[in-house]
Amino acid sequence: MKGTFSQLHKGGGTNKTSDRRPVVLLNSMYQLLNYGINEWLKKNVEPANISELGQSGGRQGRCIGINMQKVHFIQQNAQRQGK
Repeated sequence: MKGTFSQLHKGGGTNKTSDRRPVVLLNSMYQLLNYGINEWLKKNVEPANISELGQSGGRQGRCIGINMQKVHFIQQNAQRQGK
């Protein structure tokens, strides 16, 4: 995957870095491939309900945030127990 770093002007003055937002523009081939895979998964995997509950990334209405919170909680408990 290749991307191009760019800064988009948000408004205001043009000399301040706070008036710009950094973005990475991915190549279109990656975006097309990702779109195709997501469409196939939505059409074939979601209706069959065969994916693991923990598989949240890229799924409509879900995100990896909850999984990250679980990992953080487990790490904190392990540190408290000296593991």
